[in-house]
Amino acid sequence: MFILSRQEKIVLLFIIAIIIIIFGWKLYLQEKSSISIISANQENREISLSTEENANEGICIIHISGAVQQPGVYQLSNGERIIDAVKVAGGVTEKANLDAVNLAAHLHDGQRIIIPYISEGVDDVLNATVEENLISRGLNFSQSSSLLNINIATARELESLPGIGTILAERIVEYRKDNGIFRKIEDVKNVPGIGEKKYEAMKEMITTY
Repeated sequence: MFILSRQEKIVLLFIIAIIIIIFGWKLYLQEKSSISIISANQENREISLSTEENANEGICIIHISGAVQQPGVYQLSNGERIIDAVKVAGGVTEKANLDAVNLAAHLHDGQRIIIPYISEGVDDVLNATVEENLISRGLNFSQSSSLLNINIATARELESLPGIGTILAERIVEYRKDNGIFRKIEDVKNVPGIGEKKYEAMKEMITTY
């Protein structure tokens, strides 16, 4: 058994302390090297990428309405297109205007899709409504007066107007066929051959309803 002197004990303790310090320092350096510092921007980008990946792998809920057989809210997979949503909604109706929709566009969550209808021309609707009303009356003259209705009068009846002969009467009838009804009596001046003078002579004798 060795007996150490006081001085030897102090030296031994000093050596042990140095060994402990060296070992602790190496351990600290190893732990420090294993820690990666990520900036806030980089962390946000990674979170964003992770969210996008999850979204791409997930589902999307869309609302489709308009000219489809079964409008409503449907669940589809991300990456599908509007044409897929139309199919899920039972397809389009006969009055759907598919030319106004990009059927190849991708779907995204929360999207609202409106399949528009083929819009009837305002002029066509107005003409049909007025003509139906006039025909239902069965009269070429207004019910409330003796004015000649230039929208439904025959060529022979139009010849009764001052300054209107056979040719101009036929032109009025042809104008109606090509352009629709007269909305106001002044429109008769659009017929070739009917100027301001002829209009002034007949305006107190004609009506459009």
